Amino acid sequence: MVFLTWFQKRLSPAQHYEVTWYMSWSPCSRCAVQVAKFLKSNSTVNLSIFVARLYYPRELETKDGLHSLWQAGAQVQIMFFQDFKYCWENFVNNEGKPFQPWKNLDENSKDWDTELKDIHRNTTDLLTEEMFYSQFYNREKKSSIPRKTYLCYQLNEPQPVKRCLHYKKGYHAVTRFIDGIVSMNLDPARSYDITCYFTWSPCNRYARKLVSFIEDYPNLRLKVYTSRLYFHWCWTNMQGLQHLQNSRVTVAVMTFRDFEYCWKNFVDNQGKPFEPWEKLDLYSQSTERRLRRILKPLTPDVLNEDFGNLHL
Repeated sequence: MVFLTWFQKRLSPAQHYEVTWYMSWSPCSRCAVQVAKFLKSNSTVNLSIFVARLYYPRELETKDGLHSLWQAGAQVQIMFFQDFKYCWENFVNNEGKPFQPWKNLDENSKDWDTELKDIHRNTTDLLTEEMFYSQFYNREKKSSIPRKTYLCYQLNEPQPVKRCLHYKKGYHAVTRFIDGIVSMNLDPARSYDITCYFTWSPCNRYARKLVSFIEDYPNLRLKVYTSRLYFHWCWTNMQGLQHLQNSRVTVAVMTFRDFEYCWKNFVDNQGKPFEPWEKLDLYSQSTERRLRRILKPLTPDVLNEDFGNLHL
């Protein structure tokens, strides 16, 4: 972006800058990521962005771009009458004429403001109580409620980054997670810890995507906690979990403490305490034993034990 290139040359590390932009359209995803990267590299700059309209607000990429701006500390707001008036008086060759608002200006601004707040709330992605209890319920038996892959994660920084993700229009939760972390342009000289909480453990395909991601970013340490194991009897999924563990990724089953942590940090819980369901600990212990067997090295003794358990 032209402004960033121009401004970068004039920055002094000894000065603090307050910058305000007025834009006809909100930044597209690609530009938003560039601006976020600039802000993270220049901590002396505070940026406020006022926009007249939102650019393709229902596109997932646009929402993730706005989220990257918020994560970088930018303020993004909709322009109202006073903002348009300010622009008219300061950036327009108005020949001394007063600002004449167009029809429905306030109504349009309110509509855009509602949409922006919805995007902000949904990128923060707090789960509802019902969604949490139905999706994170850790009994593996088939449920009457479709249970999808939800991924809640926390990136540990002085200001922790917390998000909840799920499948959207061909965009898997794991892919969204990886793209989101990449878009943050984390400092390669620093180490970061990321903890993920899954409703279903990653299948082989997405386990390998996580491994590739970690291999590309050796400064990241990833922990994966799961409520349930996804088709744990499928050999390829077993291999995926083993591949994760062998690639310096911690893989574990969620316990009461983990469910309670998710409740407190990723759920719109209205201040209510976490209420564990019946047999939560029993289901966790059963899943943990199954995971331990999957991750256990295949020595001859283990093979003999497994063969004996077939009761042929």
